[in-house]
Amino acid sequence: MNKISLRQIENAFLPAKEIINAENFAGRKAHVIDSYSALISEGANIAVVGNRGIGKSSLARQIMNISQGNNELLEKLEIDIDERLDFLTIYIACGNAVNDTQDLLVRLLTTRECLLEWIYEIPTAKKEIEKINAGFDLKLVKVGGEGVSETSQKSAISDHQIDVIFQNVITDLLKSKIAKDGILIVVDEFDQIHNPKGFARLIKSLATNTPGLKFCIIGVANDIQTLIKEHESTDRLFAGSVINLPSMTPEELTEIIKNAEKSVDNFITFTDEAIKKMISLANGHPYIIHLIGKQAYRSAYLEGIYELNEEYIEQTLKNIAEKEADPVLEGRYKKAVASSYQREAVLKSLADCVQTDGEVHTGDAYKIAIDRQVDNPSQYVGQMVTEDYGSEIIKVRERYYRFKDSLFMTYVKARPWLFENK
Repeated sequence: MNKISLRQIENAFLPAKEIINAENFAGRKAHVIDSYSALISEGANIAVVGNRGIGKSSLARQIMNISQGNNELLEKLEIDIDERLDFLTIYIACGNAVNDTQDLLVRLLTTRECLLEWIYEIPTAKKEIEKINAGFDLKLVKVGGEGVSETSQKSAISDHQIDVIFQNVITDLLKSKIAKDGILIVVDEFDQIHNPKGFARLIKSLATNTPGLKFCIIGVANDIQTLIKEHESTDRLFAGSVINLPSMTPEELTEIIKNAEKSVDNFITFTDEAIKKMISLANGHPYIIHLIGKQAYRSAYLEGIYELNEEYIEQTLKNIAEKEADPVLEGRYKKAVASSYQREAVLKSLADCVQTDGEVHTGDAYKIAIDRQVDNPSQYVGQMVTEDYGSEIIKVRERYYRFKDSLFMTYVKARPWLFENK
């Protein structure tokens, strides 16, 4: 057996990064077919919605690959396609920096990784960008010792003007025949936009005036109206092309693990019991598989262990919590339980009683909490719906609650106890 490098081990599982290569992408055949169908359907925009940690960004990357003529995933999944697509594909992740629709458009137009480098090839489009530059106050800031121009505030340009400039630029790019199938703009983390008002109206207008443009928006939501938070006609803009990603099946989660083993030439493998344990802990979330797998592979490689069993997975969970391998989830957990065994017991009891529809009946959870020696569990539920404890629990109606985030709920179930019953 050849020695495997630590670099290979570190990249077998990728909790911090979406899956880009088709070789490492697992499952989702039906959703890939739906994505391809939306790409070739005239006038269709695409929306990928679902819970956190469910694989939305990884699917978005595969949509981008396919839109640019890379059919590796289609071939892997044995989807019979007789052509290669040719879109100019632009990707932007919103994060917390994008405040509204106009801010999104400005970033798409003025960022080199987005449309800017293509705009400079076309004189008419370049003139449109100059209108934006004239409408901003710019200040010079130092980044790494070099002067970099940074936008400070909008001044002499209106939101309507930005819409018109964006439409004109897209029209110019499409007229130049920059790509056979048109332009695809992938907007990841769309739910992070503070005020998405006007986006639905914008793409409705663009659908009429620039038919060669498609949007693919990615975000956490139950449906497209919730994601965009606008009028009811929103669903018409995404008719037949809303891809709601469900939890992954045990077979799909197993494929992630087998892909990782293959990537290191089976240098380190998991027993069947360990795989079953990981799948049980993941609760359909591929992120959890990647998080546990990465930590397990890293420690096993350094310890010289080549077959990982169920006990090793349990120890890995403890290490993840102790090292705060996911500082965001761990921070939310500690805020929710604060310094109380009783509150932690109630939180875990709620997670143990989540029904298939995501709701929790307090009667079921309270029985478990009382068995864990919790006095008056209802008072702790009342606390955890407040911002002081992270508002991780949401009241649906009398005696019914749900977790705000299914990935957090999964972490609550999987994480070893923080406190002992004293």
